[in-house]
Amino acid sequence: MSYTRKYLVWLLSITLILVLVSFVILGTAPGTFIVSMPFLAVYFCIVTGLQHLLVTKAMMRSPKTFVQIFLGTTVGVLFIHLVVLASFLLTHASQGRRFLIAFCIGYVVYLVFETTALVKLVEDEKKRRNKE
Repeated sequence: MSYTRKYLVWLLSITLILVLVSFVILGTAPGTFIVSMPFLAVYFCIVTGLQHLLVTKAMMRSPKTFVQIFLGTTVGVLFIHLVVLASFLLTHASQGRRFLIAFCIGYVVYLVFETTALVKLVEDEKKRRNKE
């Protein structure tokens, strides 16, 4: 299985697990569930997938381009996260704490996943270049 396919399978698996966990929370503790929980998993899946796509394409170019794209996407994604957080907290203040907790959990899960995937990709690329 190719790296891209493995990455997508893992990304979609994590997203499905988080969506299912949010519905389990609905069934077991309905007072803590908010409608945006399943959508947060989908949001993080899309943002993480696009970020990974941009970074991996940049990796095939020069190291300078890779660093610029990596730092640019990291700052861009953080800005998007801040906008999403601020918009939700301003429009749904009563659900703010629960949303913030769900958002932080999703952020950490996808950050760990993306960091692990990029480290593995860089290591595999180094091994491939050393073989040549």
